[in-house]
Amino acid sequence: MNRYIQAIKELDVDRVQQFLKEGSIWREWSEPTGKNALHYLCEIPNLNKTESAEISLKVLKLLLKYGMDINSVHLIQDKNCGFTATPLWYAYTRGRNEKLYKSLLKQGANPDNCWWAMSWYDDVDAGKLWLKHGAKIDKIDQLFVGTFGWKRYRFAKWLLSLGADVNAADEKGNIALMIAVKRKDEDAIGFLLDHGADLDRRNKDGISARNIAESKGPKRLLALFNDK
Repeated sequence: MNRYIQAIKELDVDRVQQFLKEGSIWREWSEPTGKNALHYLCEIPNLNKTESAEISLKVLKLLLKYGMDINSVHLIQDKNCGFTATPLWYAYTRGRNEKLYKSLLKQGANPDNCWWAMSWYDDVDAGKLWLKHGAKIDKIDQLFVGTFGWKRYRFAKWLLSLGADVNAADEKGNIALMIAVKRKDEDAIGFLLDHGADLDRRNKDGISARNIAESKGPKRLLALFNDK
């Protein structure tokens, strides 16, 4: 790790400023994947609601003052795909630094790539905040199914209130109701049925939620389907 990034991670405002004054070499520095000082700042953990969170804002102000891109992209590669992580994404998902991510939003950071992280944290309050700052929920139906699969029910219910399709399916054709029946989660089943979930919609294996309940029981699950 170079001395500049070490100063960032230590929230040493004076040293960071000295590096930035030296010239563009540090203002423009990044790893080959695009990870730069902003990303490193925003991923520092356990600063929320501490004095260090305030210091992180001072470092952020410095980096932006010297021309760093608030929406700079770090390309995170995994075996399936690449993901573009911005400073805002890091502040929310890694640093969990509320002061920092709220400041980034107020200063116009692109808010559109944090939805899966919010669903993982079951964080409806963050979702509402992001919407206020102009975020658009891309692929809301896919997000709903994934969120429900993670048992993040509060966020999943909120997505339904925003217009997600209760019968949206995952890549195997499973809808949320099928997942709830497999889990024998009666509260979730009742909620989904009340919102129009289709008992007889079939997945790619030709199996419906009703079939699952009939084959796996218990019988009380079938009682939930009466008159549906």
